[in-house]
Amino acid sequence: MLKNSVKRKIQIRDNYICQYCGKDGLESALVWHQTAVDHFNPRLKAPERNAEENLKTACEYCNSLKGHRKFDTMENAKAYLEKRKNKLHEEFLKVKKATRG
Repeated sequence: MLKNSVKRKIQIRDNYICQYCGKDGLESALVWHQTAVDHFNPRLKAPERNAEENLKTACEYCNSLKGHRKFDTMENAKAYLEKRKNKLHEEFLKVKKATRG
C-alpha cells in the first residue's frame, strides 16, 4: 500500500495527468477524486514495485482496464488501452441502441 505522500508526489510529478490517455486529473473535483497511482509493472517485488519510476498517475478508467497486466513499454500499454476502450465503446453503443433505440 502506498502512502498518501508518495501518491501525491507522483501525481504532482505527472501534473495530475493520466499517463495512459492524457486525461487531466484537475479538470474537476470529481475527476481529481478519480485519479489514482498505478503500478506500471505490478509484478515486480518490493521495493522495485514501489519505485517512483514504476509509479504512474492514471485515471480510474485506465487504471481499471489495465489491471494487473504487464507491458514492456508505455507505448504498448497505451495501445492496449486505446484498443480496449474502442471495443468497450462499440459494445456500449450496441447496448444503448438496443435499450433506448
